[in-house]
Amino acid sequence: MSRKWFAPLVCTLLLASLASLSSASPAGGESYPGEIVSAIQLPIDRQAVQGNGSAAVGAPHVVELHTATWCVPCRSVEGEMDDLATWWPAVLVIAEHSSVDSPDPLALEESLQLKQHYDVNGWPTLVVDGHWKLLGEAQSPDLTSLLSNLTTEGADLPLAGAPTLAIDSWVRDCLDCDITVGWTVSGDEGEYLLDIMLVQDGMHTTVLTLDDVLRGAEVLRPVNGNETGSTTLAVNLSEGGEDARLVLLLRRAGTPETEAGSQTPLASALPAEWFAPRAREEIDSTTILLIGVLLLVLMVPAFRHTVPALFRSSRQTEGDRPSDEQGLLLEYDEEE
Repeated sequence: MSRKWFAPLVCTLLLASLASLSSASPAGGESYPGEIVSAIQLPIDRQAVQGNGSAAVGAPHVVELHTATWCVPCRSVEGEMDDLATWWPAVLVIAEHSSVDSPDPLALEESLQLKQHYDVNGWPTLVVDGHWKLLGEAQSPDLTSLLSNLTTEGADLPLAGAPTLAIDSWVRDCLDCDITVGWTVSGDEGEYLLDIMLVQDGMHTTVLTLDDVLRGAEVLRPVNGNETGSTTLAVNLSEGGEDARLVLLLRRAGTPETEAGSQTPLASALPAEWFAPRAREEIDSTTILLIGVLLLVLMVPAFRHTVPALFRSSRQTEGDRPSDEQGLLLEYDEEE
């Protein structure tokens, strides 16, 4: 090969290598399987039966809270979410109740699928943008620092090179009927996972009123970067609750690679699952009274013999005891 062709060939190979690298990872950061690359949400009128996606807006970040109505430490983390709504209202929060074997009326199979997908081992746990994990109530205050750092590093959603998400339409036959959502993913030929969700605020339980609750969903649906389809969500918006919105999340395909989102050590072990409490053996008042009477009857014979004997012994001791004067005389006689 002549020298005049050598330099152009090397340049061509270098450019091809750079092009392959740029297509493998988005600008501004490394690509991770499982991470969320794009997210949109659309408020819907609970009294309407159809609409389009013209009012859909993108979210800069997605915080998925794995929680449960019976989880006491989750209450403080839910408070952090309320503070987040004031600090950065545009951040999309989704409370996923995954404990389907517990007495949690808000638990869904789809929430459990996402919990297992991200290998969440306890409640409460925060997963941010499908990549960062904060475990337990002690780490949740670091959420705002994590979001600030992601924004500073230019890692807001949608990530560079991510496909475009769109809600084409939504319709239901009646106010109490399921919702069918038409959607489009466009702009890329890569492999992704699409979540179509309905999230609702003001969900009432026995002692709680919770926001951002996942009510119905189809999650982890494989799609390519250019696909159009429709999904029906089995949900009844007339069963309590207030504001509702449709949410579409696009995740990278593959086994998720998550990282710790906080340097705060885990203060205590997280409950990995719900266990039914032991049934307490309660004794009614009548049984307690009968046991007390029986013990008293058994103790009476012992008191009849011991108590009078004690009194007799006490009196006899006092009668036989010499007076002080007699004692002194006896001591004097003995000395003589």
